[in-house]
Amino acid sequence: MRSTDRRAAVLWLNAVAGLGSAKINKLTAEIPPEELYACPEKYFGKAKELIGEAAAKLRFGKSDPKPVEDIMRTLEASGAEFIVRGDAEYPASLENIFNPPAILYYKGDVSLLKSRCLGVVGTREPSMYGRQCTEKFVSALAKLKLTIVSGLARGVDAVAHRTALMNDGKTVAVVATGIDVVFPASNAVLCDDIARKGLVVTEYAPGTPALAYNFPERNRLISGLSAGVLVTEAGLKSGSLITADYAVKQGKELFVIPSALNSPRGAGCNRLLKSLQGAMVLSPDDVSDALGICAAPDEPASVMQLDFTEERILDALSYSEVSFDDLLAITGLGVSDLNALLVRMELNGLIRKLENNYYGV
Repeated sequence: MRSTDRRAAVLWLNAVAGLGSAKINKLTAEIPPEELYACPEKYFGKAKELIGEAAAKLRFGKSDPKPVEDIMRTLEASGAEFIVRGDAEYPASLENIFNPPAILYYKGDVSLLKSRCLGVVGTREPSMYGRQCTEKFVSALAKLKLTIVSGLARGVDAVAHRTALMNDGKTVAVVATGIDVVFPASNAVLCDDIARKGLVVTEYAPGTPALAYNFPERNRLISGLSAGVLVTEAGLKSGSLITADYAVKQGKELFVIPSALNSPRGAGCNRLLKSLQGAMVLSPDDVSDALGICAAPDEPASVMQLDFTEERILDALSYSEVSFDDLLAITGLGVSDLNALLVRMELNGLIRKLENNYYGV
């Protein structure tokens, strides 16, 4: 791991003194970080003017370099590194946002921070419609070499990351914990996959747990890294609406997929569309066109002929998920005939079987 006095100083301010980016930025705008690191007592008075009582944390002093050395060893042991503002790897896209991160800890391909990115966010409890929309848009846009940025949360975030990886695309997980903490724990395997094939990044010091107030703050980085933000499904209280708000304030493109009027999981999207009607997207092409990305010519598609009964099933499923019993009534088929037809349609990728003997497109 590379180390300079300046980089070690910012690491010390964050991981040892426990200061966040806002206070580090205030301090280092007036006092060179390496001078603070070398002699914090000398600048204590000025620091107190700048960041108030939080300056007391600087009384740890630089007399013992061991804490910084320990953190560096911990990062190296876990395969993590860090960059600070001013490093060549630091993305220009974050320089002009509100409260740029003073330090970024990461695992994976740090060059993705400078790639063309699209933020994809939404509810932690998506409906089948929300999952399908996320999969459809991400699979198409990842193939156009857009790096998919999300927050590694349950639901839409996880679907977006997985879909990007499944389509040989790149993805960045911006997390609200330390680089050595996975939240939720259920996404541990996914987090490892992203670190190997993409990038996991955070501004929070190693060991930082999942604190509620860090998640909204983290969201400014998702939109900050991205050329635009896509909200696939979000309720009225979804944290993804905070990311959408940051996108608007940062002058980024905002894309919103409409939901059914009676869907509480999509009510946040519909409210956004009421105030920002130009944000509505109905296909991945709407997003790529707005970002000025040209799709590769389509490969010739094989034509699948559907019989009358298959068309009736697809028509019924296009509106909502339907139970096996209701499909019996719709088609007029017997149980064994319908079972055989549904299996064939599932194998052809037309439908999927859901929980409790329901089906969806």
